[in-house]
Amino acid sequence: MSESLSFTDTKVRSGGCLCGKVRFTVTGPVDDPHLCICAHCAKRSGAPFQWWVGFPMTGLRWIGEGGEPTWYDTYPGKTARGFCCECGTHLAARDHHNDTIIGILATAVDHYSADSALAPANLFRVTEAAPWLAQFDARSSADG
Repeated sequence: MSESLSFTDTKVRSGGCLCGKVRFTVTGPVDDPHLCICAHCAKRSGAPFQWWVGFPMTGLRWIGEGGEPTWYDTYPGKTARGFCCECGTHLAARDHHNDTIIGILATAVDHYSADSALAPANLFRVTEAAPWLAQFDARSSADG
């Protein structure tokens, strides 16, 4: 677990896929919200990075009619990624050697943009980032 883990956070968060078949709730402290820029996350998501956040596995409940997502071993024996087999939404990741934390894509959490606890605190694998990504300054916006 990361040092940013706050044991006072017992908020229940819900989320799910685009079609609603796979839904979840997570309860407990937020662990290591971060952006991952690795080529693997980019290829899987179709975007230059993914926004991940961890939660205690004990606080995870799959509550949708579809149950758990479909799991694919992206790194056989190491990491599996969960997605909805109906709409294809990527939802989660789990490491085979760690059964205490579940990685959830922050954008799969309902109302993710209004939840300050999910704000990314780290940027992983920067050396793998697309070189053009550096041209964007977080202080500027196309929205004006």
